[in-house]
Amino acid sequence: MCVLPSAALWAQSSVFRFDGEDYAQQFVGAPSNGDRLVEFVRPTESLNNWTRLVGLRYQQMPFLGNDPVAAALRLEQVVMKANPQARTSVMSNEAKTDATIDFLTWTDGQDIMEFNVFRYVKSPDGRGLVSLQVAQRFHSGQPQVAEKLRATRASWVRQVVQYDMGSVSKVVLAPR
Repeated sequence: MCVLPSAALWAQSSVFRFDGEDYAQQFVGAPSNGDRLVEFVRPTESLNNWTRLVGLRYQQMPFLGNDPVAAALRLEQVVMKANPQARTSVMSNEAKTDATIDFLTWTDGQDIMEFNVFRYVKSPDGRGLVSLQVAQRFHSGQPQVAEKLRATRASWVRQVVQYDMGSVSKVVLAPR
C-alpha cells in the first residue's frame, strides 16, 4: 500500500460508488509536494476495521517517468518483496498509457488476506499518475473463499479497467 507522508485530514464528506455499493470518504491526504490520497470505506466501517476500501491517488513519480506500466511493475516488486508467495498480475493497454495490477497477499502467520486492484493512468497534465485502488480483506478460512475470490477478481478487474479515470482525476485534483 502507498502511504503519503505529512498527510492532512480534511473534513469533507463525499460518496464513491463501486461494485453496486456506496463508500463513504474517510480520509484525504495532501502532503506539501502536491500528491493526494482520498480513501473511502463502507459506511459502517472505518479505516481501522475496513473490509472493502477504495483509494484514489495523484502521485508524482518522475523517477518512473510518470509511466503507468512502470508504476504497476514497481508496485508488483513491493508486493513480492513483502510476500514472495503473493499472487500478482499486471496488464496494460497496447499504447502502454494505462496499466492495471491485481494481487492477493497476506501476512505470514495470519489468516487475513487482502485482494487489491490498482489502475494507473497519466494525469491530465502529464506531471503525475492518477490511480484507482479497490481492496478487500477477508479471512482465508471463510467458506468457499477461492470461488468467491475468483468471481470478485474477474468482476473487479473488469470494472476497474472500464472505470472513467477522468472522474478519478477530478476528485484527486480538485482544489482543497
